[in-house]
Amino acid sequence: MDLEWERENPRDNVIAGTVGAFLGSLIGVACIVILSKLGYVSAVSGLVMAVCAIKGYALLGGKLTKRGAVISGLFILVMTYIATKLCFALAVMEVATEEVSFFLIYQSIGLFLEDSELRRIFLGELALQYLFTLVGGIPTLISSLRKPVKRPEGPAEPDEQPPIQGEFYALRKDWMRPLRLSVFVPLLVIMAISVGGFIATAFIQETRWMTAIVLGGFISGVFLLCWSIPTLQLCNAFHILFVRAGGKLWRVDLQHFCSVQNWWSQSSSKQAAIKWDVLCEISCLLDGETPSYGPGAVTELKDLQMEKEDSWSWKCFYESEDGKRKKLRISKGYPDFCPVSGLERSQGPTPARWIFIPLSFVVTAALIAGIWALDMSVYVGPTWNRPQTSDSAPKGSTQPEVKSIPTRVPEKITEYEMSEVWFRVDSGFKYSRRTFLDGNTGTLYRAYVQYGVDASDAWNTLSQHISEYRISPLYDRFDAVYLDQEPLTPLNETSRYNIVSVYLTDGQAFHTAAVLSDDGTLFTMEAEQNASDKSEDVLANLMFTLESVRFDGPVVTEENYQSQIHVSEVRDCSYMAAAYLKTDLFGHDAFVDVYVPYSDSPIYSAGGRAIRTEAHGLRVYATIVPGENAKAVVDARQQELAATGQVYEDGVDDEMYREDLDAACKLTVYEENGQKRQAVLYADSKWEGYYLLREITGLPELVDEEYPAALKELEGIIGLTMPVLEELGG
Repeated sequence: MDLEWERENPRDNVIAGTVGAFLGSLIGVACIVILSKLGYVSAVSGLVMAVCAIKGYALLGGKLTKRGAVISGLFILVMTYIATKLCFALAVMEVATEEVSFFLIYQSIGLFLEDSELRRIFLGELALQYLFTLVGGIPTLISSLRKPVKRPEGPAEPDEQPPIQGEFYALRKDWMRPLRLSVFVPLLVIMAISVGGFIATAFIQETRWMTAIVLGGFISGVFLLCWSIPTLQLCNAFHILFVRAGGKLWRVDLQHFCSVQNWWSQSSSKQAAIKWDVLCEISCLLDGETPSYGPGAVTELKDLQMEKEDSWSWKCFYESEDGKRKKLRISKGYPDFCPVSGLERSQGPTPARWIFIPLSFVVTAALIAGIWALDMSVYVGPTWNRPQTSDSAPKGSTQPEVKSIPTRVPEKITEYEMSEVWFRVDSGFKYSRRTFLDGNTGTLYRAYVQYGVDASDAWNTLSQHISEYRISPLYDRFDAVYLDQEPLTPLNETSRYNIVSVYLTDGQAFHTAAVLSDDGTLFTMEAEQNASDKSEDVLANLMFTLESVRFDGPVVTEENYQSQIHVSEVRDCSYMAAAYLKTDLFGHDAFVDVYVPYSDSPIYSAGGRAIRTEAHGLRVYATIVPGENAKAVVDARQQELAATGQVYEDGVDDEMYREDLDAACKLTVYEENGQKRQAVLYADSKWEGYYLLREITGLPELVDEEYPAALKELEGIIGLTMPVLEELGG
């Protein structure tokens, strides 16, 4: 009983099927990449991926079972992801300079995806690929797992004899085993090389060899799979029978005839019934009747002639019903069979095809060596990997070249202070809220300061325009003062700097200059110009500003930032203090300053991203929030207060918005512990898309004689007059 059940429900070969799914998915990867190069994210590529992985399992594993479907599905998910990464890397390669290595770009995809816009594009393409793969995979799985419609088997021992007699020849699995293994083993080894190399790249730092192994194994696997498919089909033709009946030779495809995949998996009674049906069909065809089964189920091999014979098969020609000559390759795994009289009949197992084994390893080794040699010959410009710190940078006696940029010293100079950092700018530049406009070159400069950063964070800031424009069709090239694993070069004894420029084909250019103190304070000045032919002047201006930078602020770290609040002597303050908020608006964790009334016990909230202090009857809550504009930020804060149920008077008539400054304020009144509070909500743009929001509240019961001076100092810092709060000190 157990043996009979196994014959009716044959098991799959999991190992062989896994290799088949892997090799089939390689074809899907190639299809996705090729179509992507043509500019398409197509449902065809997803269909090819799903069909090839599923059919690959069925081809090598013998049949597709539920566990085979799971294994194929895993390969589809993983290889679709890898294919999308390859497409993304190729897209970056197209817009990068010629000196950038594709292999290094592929290894650095994770760094590229730290950019929100690039991550959105990548995830969108990945979602489309998964959707198309799902569309192609589900119908294929359903059709592959669907049980064949059972046909009546007929009696185990028919009462009557078939109309004609015939000899049946079925392919023996054990006769094809040597040939199958000689093809299967090399493909398994190549698969192990590819998977092992892919895993190894995640654990070692020097990945040139491993990248060559992965790509070499991938390419050779696709080539060898395509080359071996005819041989694998020859080894797995268990659904093909040859029948001599009525003085003719017939080819019977059991899949088309009775939905049977493997002759030897059928019970003896089922085999007897199939033979009886086949002979009946042949008899009808000999009598000139219409076939009872579909095309290809039973085919007469008319005028069969042999073209070539080797140790594994006969290559023949026969005449089809429409008179055309068709090729047919017949395996020598059919015992006691020969297609044409006069030939030697098959007497034993086919031999292994030894040429396939050395060929597989020679092709793989040649591809790996070629890819490695190509990678070695390509000069890799700036490293796309996250830069190393100075402690881990390679040591050597030679330093990469630092490009010499002449410093342009203006006739008149103005010194500015920003976040307790001093710097100098041409007095001819028009200044407005962190921006400077150079009318001569039409260049707009923006200055920023951030605390608690390292060389890696500095490089993120410097390379932001590369991340933004490198996949744009307008991207032309980028350049930098200094290119090395350590992205910053010494400026003086206490700081390091670099300048990175991105050029577009429409003439625009974006320059980012940054100087990092040894204490972790980063001063950045961006320059945006519409005519890149004046880049030399812009770079000279940036160099002058960088050389003038002086850091007067404290050392700010994750451990101490909440205790670094201090009255700002740099701004000659007596009441207002510089405090530090955590933010990720620069794409990495950093700290920015905000001015609030000095307090010995500031209250931080929102994970260090908001602060509240009270002094002399004045309370200020400050935080950094994203927003469409300053007015939207103020209105959102008003709605938050209203949602608490405390606001009972809406100061809409006292709302103001300056679009030219992108600053807004609004008066609101609310009740707190039985006390009437008047608060001014004020937001102004500090960084692109981010606003510093302050909620300034007067506390009448705590107002003292120093309140007017403290309020006046705050008004001077933020550039806003607040009459409603001035009345509290009258």
